[in-house]
This record gives sequence, structure tokens and C-alpha cells, in this order.
Amino acid sequence: MKTFAQAVYNGAANENLFGASSKVTAALQDAIAQVHSYPTPDAAPLRQAIAYHLGLQPSQIAVGSGSAELISLLVRAFCQPFAESNVVSVAPTYPLYQMEAAALGVTFKPAPLNSKYEFDIDCLLRQVDGNTRLVFLSNPNNPTGGYLTYAQLERLLQEIPPQVLLVLDEAYVEFVTAPDFAKALPYLAQHANLVVLRTFSKAYGLASLRVGYMVAQEQLLARLLPAKQPFNVNQLAQIGAVIALEDEEHLAYTLTETAIGKAHLQQLLDAEGVQWWPSEGNFLFVDAGMPAAGLAAELQQQGIHVRETDSRFHLRITVGTKEHQQHLQEQLKAILAPHSVWHDKTLAQILHTGYALPKADDVFKALAAVSELAEGANSIGSAAERIALAYARAFSTCLGPEGNEHAGNLYSSTYGETDMISAFNVLVKATPLVSFGHMFGNLAIAGATAHADEIHILDLGIGGGLQWLHLLELLAARPGTPPKVSITGVDIPAATGKPEARLQQTGDMLQQHASRLGLNFTYSCLAKRLEELSMQELYFSPTEALVVNSAFTLHHLPDQLLGEVDYRDRILQQIKALNPVIFTLTEPDSEHNKLSFLPRLRESLRHYYTVFDALDTLLPRLLPERQVIEQEFFGREIINVISCEGARRVERHERHEAWRQRLVRNGFAPIAAAAPTDSIQEALQLHENFLLQPNGAGYTLCWKGTPVVAATAWV
Repeated sequence: MKTFAQAVYNGAANENLFGASSKVTAALQDAIAQVHSYPTPDAAPLRQAIAYHLGLQPSQIAVGSGSAELISLLVRAFCQPFAESNVVSVAPTYPLYQMEAAALGVTFKPAPLNSKYEFDIDCLLRQVDGNTRLVFLSNPNNPTGGYLTYAQLERLLQEIPPQVLLVLDEAYVEFVTAPDFAKALPYLAQHANLVVLRTFSKAYGLASLRVGYMVAQEQLLARLLPAKQPFNVNQLAQIGAVIALEDEEHLAYTLTETAIGKAHLQQLLDAEGVQWWPSEGNFLFVDAGMPAAGLAAELQQQGIHVRETDSRFHLRITVGTKEHQQHLQEQLKAILAPHSVWHDKTLAQILHTGYALPKADDVFKALAAVSELAEGANSIGSAAERIALAYARAFSTCLGPEGNEHAGNLYSSTYGETDMISAFNVLVKATPLVSFGHMFGNLAIAGATAHADEIHILDLGIGGGLQWLHLLELLAARPGTPPKVSITGVDIPAATGKPEARLQQTGDMLQQHASRLGLNFTYSCLAKRLEELSMQELYFSPTEALVVNSAFTLHHLPDQLLGEVDYRDRILQQIKALNPVIFTLTEPDSEHNKLSFLPRLRESLRHYYTVFDALDTLLPRLLPERQVIEQEFFGREIINVISCEGARRVERHERHEAWRQRLVRNGFAPIAAAAPTDSIQEALQLHENFLLQPNGAGYTLCWKGTPVVAATAWV
């Protein structure tokens, strides 16, 4: 049963949950008798108090009805004409920047954050063009809590054109403790295009009074003030803000309690297996490895409000009192309990066994639990029983003294090459799990090269090259003279024998198929890891329409989570530099890259159970190839996802939304209608439980509503 105090945990609020100063409330009581009078014009006493507090002049300060009014004023005053102007910010961030721009018909250009949810300055600067009027940056950023460093701010001030205003929204600045956080005020005197926004809504606890302020050079404010109403901040708000500035003791109390509360919140989220990211605000950006909307709804039923974001999986939680947060922990424990996440007993047992592993101080007891899970598993049973076997193997590997050095490496399998080839052919021909990406990519490529006489395809991770059989048939059937087709296949060197042996076999197969179709075809290959690839080594004729494709490959590349070099970004930047007519990408739609063990366990079980359930419907239960597909292809992925950390985890899938942000960050734009959905559905003859869901750059293949694979096209 909830107490009243527990029932009002507003963790969704953009405010301070520790309350306002008692001196402020007393001053407001005294001032109520004067509510019949108009406020002091332009809030002169408050501006004087702020100026004294900051060591500035009152003429450098404008006060608004919260920062929101000032944001609106900036857009209205500086984005003229509206239809020809744009505003740049990051994504995700405070949504008001985009809302104010949209309300006036001003284009909003977001620069996605990087894998660590930090500012990507290169991407941000690329968004700035001749029509950019404002660059809004929430610093610390809401909802992620990341921040600008001094080096980043100085670069922005140096490279942003002087006619573009850089607006730093420091709403949460009082909470910051990072030594390299870049406060903007010291740079104001040297930069006429710098604007700083601050508020009394957060650390000072005056959200309902609506008081914010802007700091800038006098000449800039002179352009803004004519658009501002003289009585825009009421008298009670002005009085409250002045007293709040004076009550430094209460501010210190608030900051101390917030720091203690944030540490407590981080600890309880760790305990319940919810991923959080470092934050310089009074909130945390979190991911439980399950859809955010459902988790938020269940918390709301228990009196806990959390903020949903643009992401389907992330929530923002504001730091609350210890009582609030203890109530949150109790509810998370119940909501994320194995039997709550999965009603199926076997799937719940998988979670139960996995939940215990990080806490296992008795390896033999943990092994007994894994053995119990394995006893209920069955390689020819239900989808849940079959996937239990894969997870039992993964958990067993977790408990090994050193783990399995080859965990998840398909080429360490005890099955023979013939078994593997046969199973992969079944996977491709009898299910859409692979062929969906192939079909989408081929149709998109055929459309993008419809008028090309010469086509060159660079396939990163070509494997057996089965995708191209269908495309060659499409190109051969084109009206008129078929185009000349070249394919360059890149893949890892063979483990034994000649490094390019498997790649050459792929080329021979494609050459034979092209000859049967009467196509003018050439093939070349490069046996090299993508991390080591320099595309400057490759030659493409300027008369060729260049196509780049990657299917189920790029997730193997480490990004900046594993080191200073982000190999995913680097390969995408090389692709972009080639200026292809189209880049097609197919990847599993699941997050096994950023998440720590417990949320990754939840995420992976949802993803792989969906795959096993689809296979249960599409393939005969006793088909020998199905066991290879499940326990070798996908089973070894599960072992790697679950048992390996750091560089040893090579199955580092990302959700479609993360790939989308990564591609946009590296200069790509989506091709929304690259392949018609009717053509894909007709060609694949999809089971009724499959759905093709548009994702803005292509389609996501869903099984019973759960995303499985995303196929996209970019330019």
C-alpha cells in the first residue's frame, strides 16, 4: 500500500524535489498584500541582484517568465525570415528548442549525440550553414546529463560564424561537479554571439513562479528587449528569486541532498539491473533493457512518474528524497522480477538464473542453478525450452574460471562446414530473418541504379554472396541492354589456408550465375578486417554508379565504448567520402552494445526468444538444420552477448534508433521510400505474424509486434 508521500514521487519533473527556501515562502507571504500592484518594470531589483551575484552589470541581464519565454524571444527576434532560417541543437535534448522553432515555421536541425551520449562537436558544426541563426545547447544536457568541456566550448566559439548565436542553456549548472565542465560566463566579454540562459526553477526550487534570466552583451540584448513585455515576470516571482539568491544556506542544502540522492539512485538502479549514464544534472538517463512506455506505465500505477523521451527505451528520472527512491526500488524490484517480465515459467527461470549470477559468491550453487535450467531445456521442445538450452550454455560460460576464449565464435563450432552451409541455406530460404534484408537492399539498389549503365557494388561482409543472386536477376531483367556489374567483396581472412579462399569461392559462384544470365560481370575481393580497411585502397571508375552494402556486419566493429577509436564511425565516414548513390544497411534491432549485464540479459532474451518463436512457427521441429540454426548460429551469439565483456564481446548489436543517430551524425540522410513494402511482402510471402514497420529509412521486420531486423537505405 502506498503512503501519500510515496504516491507523489514526481520523478518526471524538470524541477527540484527538495523544495524552496523557507525564507522565500515567508517573503512571499509578506508580499501577498501587494498583489494589487503591477510588478516592477523589467524586474530591475532582481536584475541588480543577479548582476551582483554573477559579477556583471544589470544591463547584461534580461529576465523572463522562465527560460521558456527567453527561448521563444530568441527564436522570434533572430530567426527572421522564419521560413528561410534554421535552428541547430542536439538530439536528444530539451524539446522546447524544436517546439519553438516549429511553431514559427523555422527549420530545426538536430545533431545526434555519440555512443556515450556526449556532444559530437564535428557533427554539430556540420549542421551549421548559411541559414543557421541559433545554436541551442542544454549544458548539462537534458535528458542525458552530458556536458560541454572547456575544449569543446572554445572550439564552438572559434568555429561558429559570428552571425550565429550560440545559446548555452545552463538550467542545471548549480548541480555540476565535473572539473572540466565549461561555464560560459567567463567567455561573454570576448564573444558578442554568446548567450547564457539560467533559471530559478531547478536548484532554487521556484518552478511554479516561472523565473529565468538571460546573460549576453548589451548590444545583443538591445535587439531582443523590444520584443519583450515589460511586466513579463510577476512581483511575487521577482521577490522570491531575490530572496532565493540570498539564501545560500538553502542552496547548499539542496545541492548536498541532491548529490546524496543521486548516489543513492545510482546504487538502487545498479541493484535492480537498470543502466544509467553519468549525469551532471539532478536526474539520470536510464535503460532497463525493455520498452520504456510499459515500464513508465507500471511505475505510474504505483504513484511514480518518470519522463519518457524520444527513445522507445530510455527514461529520465529526477532525483528525489530517500523515501521516494526506496519506494521506486521496491516497485522496480517487483516490475522487473522474472515472473513479471515473463509469464512463461521457463523464460522466467532464465531471467531468475541470470539475475543471480552477478551476486553469486558460491560458484557451485550458481552452477547448480544453471544445471537446473538445463534440465528443463529441450533442443526439440517449445521455443522457450530450446532457448533455455542456449542460455544455460551462456550462463555456464559466465561461471568458468576464465570464460570460454572462443565463446560465440561460429568458426569454433563442432559442426562441419557442410552442416553449416546447409543450415544457413535453410535460414535464408525458409525464413525472412536474412532474406528480408537482402530483398530490401536489392530492391532499393535496383531503384537507385535504374538508369545506370555501369554499377559497382562494394559489399562489406559479403560472406557467401547469396544476396546478389537475386539482384543480378533483377538487373538482367531490366528493359534494354543490361548494365555492366562489378562486385567487390570484403570479409575477414579465412582462418586456415589462403586468406581470400572463401571470398574467391563466392566470386566463382557469382560469376557462374551472372554468365547464365548473360550479364557483363566482374568480381574482386579483399580479405581484410574492416577495422584495418582503408577504402582509399579500392578503385572505382567515375563512370560507375557506386553502391555500398553491409548486412549483419557492422555490429562487429568496436565503437568508442571500447577505446578512443570509433571504428563504426570511421567506416561510415569512409563510405560517405565515396559518395555512393545508395548505402544499404541491415542489422538486428536489439541493444547488446551499451548495456551492462542485467539489462542486456533482458534485452537479449526478448530479442532471441522472438527469433526462436518465429523459427518454431516456420521450421519443422525435427529438422536437423533447425538445431544448427538455433544452437550454433543464434546460440553462439547468445553465449557471446551474455558471457563476454569488453573486447571479447563481438556481437554488439544496436537498436535501429542508435544506428539512425549514428548514420545522421556521420552525414547520411535516409531514403524513406527506397523499396515498396508490397514488393517485399509479395516476394517473401511473409507469415501473418510478421509485420513490416516503416522506420524512416526503410523497414523493421517485426514478429508479433517485436522488432527483429531493420533494413535501411541512405545517401
